Amino acid sequence: MAQNKPNTENIESIEMDPPDTQLKAPIMRTKEDDLGVWQSVKRYKWVSVLAMVAAFSASLDGYQINLNGGIVANKGFIRQMAAPGTTIINSNYVSAWGGIQSAGQTIGQILLQFATERLGRKVAFYILSIFLVASIFAESFATAWDHWLVAKLLSGMGVGMLQATLPFYISEIAPTQLRGFLINAYTFWFVLGQLFASLALNRLNAQDPYDFRTAIYTQWAMVGISIVIIIMIPESPWWLVSKDRQPQAAKILHTFYGHVEGYDIQQTIDAMTATVAEERRLARENSQQGIWAIFRGRNGVRFLIAAWPKITQQFVGLSVFNTYATYFFQYAGSNNPFLVTLILSCTQIISMIFTSSMTDKLGRRPLTVYPYAVTVVSVLCLGIIGCFDYTEKATSSLLIFFACLATFSTTGASAIGYAYAAEVPRQAQRAQTAGWSLASSNFLSIMFSFCTPLMINGNAQWGVKTGFFFAATGSIAVVVAWFILPEVALRTPAEIDELFEKRVNFRKFKGYVTDVEINARAGYVDS
Repeated sequence: MAQNKPNTENIESIEMDPPDTQLKAPIMRTKEDDLGVWQSVKRYKWVSVLAMVAAFSASLDGYQINLNGGIVANKGFIRQMAAPGTTIINSNYVSAWGGIQSAGQTIGQILLQFATERLGRKVAFYILSIFLVASIFAESFATAWDHWLVAKLLSGMGVGMLQATLPFYISEIAPTQLRGFLINAYTFWFVLGQLFASLALNRLNAQDPYDFRTAIYTQWAMVGISIVIIIMIPESPWWLVSKDRQPQAAKILHTFYGHVEGYDIQQTIDAMTATVAEERRLARENSQQGIWAIFRGRNGVRFLIAAWPKITQQFVGLSVFNTYATYFFQYAGSNNPFLVTLILSCTQIISMIFTSSMTDKLGRRPLTVYPYAVTVVSVLCLGIIGCFDYTEKATSSLLIFFACLATFSTTGASAIGYAYAAEVPRQAQRAQTAGWSLASSNFLSIMFSFCTPLMINGNAQWGVKTGFFFAATGSIAVVVAWFILPEVALRTPAEIDELFEKRVNFRKFKGYVTDVEINARAGYVDS
C-alpha cells in the first residue's frame, strides 16, 4: 500500500513553467482517475458512505421547501394565518411567503461563500445550521402571517446556504468517477425530504385537518441529526491544499482511502497541489484575481455554464409543479391535492434513482438538455388541458400525468445542475461561483414565487393555462442549454481547466484528449 510521507512544500514555492518550455509537466491526473465507474463503486466504499451521510442534510432542505408549498392548504394553517371564513389563502400572502423564502436563499448563497472560502467548509456548515435552527424555532411559534414571513426568510437563508455548500463539498471529497452519483445524493435526500413533508401533511390532513404544528415539530429531529453529521464529517482536502495545508489534507485522505489497496496518497496530494498552483498561475497571467474574478474572462463563461442548468429549471416552470403543487391542484379542483403531491414526490424518487445511476455513465449534458426539453412539452400539454374543463375525471387524470412527467424530467436535470455548479468552476473560485450561480437561479425564483400564484389564481386567472407561459420561456432556455452546456463527467479539475483555457467547443468536450491526460499517462510509463 503506497502511503508516502506527505510533502509539506507550499504551493507558492512550486514553479509552474509555461507548457511549451517545461521539461516535464506536473502530473495532475492520478492512476485512480482512470478506473471505471463500477470499479470505483467497489473500491471506494467508505468515502461513498461519507458523501451519502453528508447528503442527508438535504432532506431538511426538501422538507422545508415542500412544507412551505403544502402547508398553505392545511385547514388549521389557514384558520391561524388568514381571516375568518377563508378557505383558500389569499394569493398575495402565498406569493409573499414564497418570494421571501427565495430571497432568503439568494442572500444566504451570496453571503456564506465568503466564510466558505476563507474559513473552510466545516465552519460554513456550522453557520448554516444556526439559521436552520432559527427558522424552525420561528415556525414553531408563528401565530400570524407576518411571523411566518420571518420564519420563511430564515428558512430560505439556511436552505440557500446548504444548497451552495453541500453539493460542491461532496464534489471535493468524491472520486472523479463517482462525483456525479454522489453529488446527486444531495437531490436524492432532498426529494426524500419532500416526500416526508407530503406524508406528514397528508397524514395530518386525514387524522386532524387542523393540526399543522406537528409537521413543523418533526423538523427538530431532522436538524438534530444533521448537526451531528456536520460535527463528524472532515474538512475538504481540496480546500486544505488550496490553503497550503497538505499534511492535514493527507491525514484526511488516509482516513478514507488508507485502507484501499494501492492507493497512493502522496500522488493525490501532488496532483491537487499542481492543479491549484497552475490555476494560480493562470489567474495571475489573465488578471483574474479578486472578489469579482468569477465574472471576468473565461471565469465569466464558466460562471454562466455553472448557473444555466439551475436557471433553466425556473424557466421551465419548477414553481408550478414543485413549490406550489398543492396550491396548483387545489385550484384545479383536485379533491385531494395532498395525495397528488405525494404522487409527485414518489415520481421524484424514481427520477433520482435513474439519474444517479446514469449520470457518470451517460454524462451530464444528455441528462440535462433532453429532460428539460421533455418538461417544456409537458407544461405545453398542461396549458392545452387548461383550455378544457380540467375538473372532469379524464382531463384531471391527464393533468396529473403531465405534471408527473414534468416532475420526473425536471428533477433529474435540476439535480445535475448542482454537478455543473460544483465541477465547472476553478478550485479557487468554487465557493464563489457555486454561490452566485445558485443565487442567480433564485433571483428568478423570487420573481416566479411572487408571480406564479398570481398567474394561477390572481388577477390574471390563467389557472392551468399558466403552462403556456413556461412552455415559451422554457423553450428558449433549452435551446441556449444545447449550445453552451459541455460534458464534464469523469474529468479531473485540471482537465476541465485545460478544456476551458483552450476554448474547446463546448459540444466537443467529450472525447477530447487533454494534455493533462497525455502527461499523466507518460508519467505512469516513466514511473
